[in-house]
Amino acid sequence: MRSHGDLNELGIVIPTLNAAATLHATLDSVKQAMAYGASAIVVDGGSHDETLGIAEAAGISTMTHPGTMYAAINAGITSLATPWLTWINADDILYADALAARLGDANQADVVYGAVDFIDSSGRFVHCWRSARSQDLLTLYRSGYSPLLQQGVVFRHHVWDRIGGFDEAMRFVGDADFWWRAIEDGHRFLRHRGPPAAAFRLHPNQLSQRHVAEMREEHVKMAGGRPRAGCVGAMAALTRYRLENLSSYVIRMFRRPLLDGRFILAGSYDCPRNPSRSVLPRNPQ
Repeated sequence: MRSHGDLNELGIVIPTLNAAATLHATLDSVKQAMAYGASAIVVDGGSHDETLGIAEAAGISTMTHPGTMYAAINAGITSLATPWLTWINADDILYADALAARLGDANQADVVYGAVDFIDSSGRFVHCWRSARSQDLLTLYRSGYSPLLQQGVVFRHHVWDRIGGFDEAMRFVGDADFWWRAIEDGHRFLRHRGPPAAAFRLHPNQLSQRHVAEMREEHVKMAGGRPRAGCVGAMAALTRYRLENLSSYVIRMFRRPLLDGRFILAGSYDCPRNPSRSVLPRNPQ
């Protein structure tokens, strides 16, 4: 087992596009991970603001790769030779110490994931959300749910090599598609019980808030043609998932009114009444 202070084997990709408003905080957190030994690269899709200048001033390597976010992530991973990988959106935050703990406890796992903090546009805590247990991931994916939050997930380079990287045709749910394919390919997933290794920032300009309908359509396309779980199995998995997050539901109920705007938050899903149909996260508002 490696030391919890060691991130020498980790490469971090930061895909960006006109991210100047939020990038400073994200890169500050990435630089802390670099102080633990991590490598990092910003892959820009063709920004017209100060994004690249901010990254260069922070001393982080940059490259330009037009296309979707997942094309940028693939390009960044191609440039990294590290045995472990992660990526962080240009408005989210990494916690270097918790990230190192996840790697230190990975043992034989191929993908290590866990809880994620939700913060508001100013960085204030909203609530913490726990991804589903590893035994339930495939059941929930097959039913149309997205039970694994990607922030703070670390995965071995050979997972990306073996399943052919991220689907660059996707704009919104390529991470869910990637994890689904990795599970089906037999890679070992470990849900880490430690504290969150990253924070997801809620703000009105993020893709997940501005393109809700498109995300749902892409999720339907992703699920189409794949084996689906029956409603009974999905309900059991979903019940476990929700019960584990009961305290988060209570916390966010009180904190959500403090947010500016209306947000789709994690964990609001319904089991399909007709198990032959795929279902999607719905707006809990």
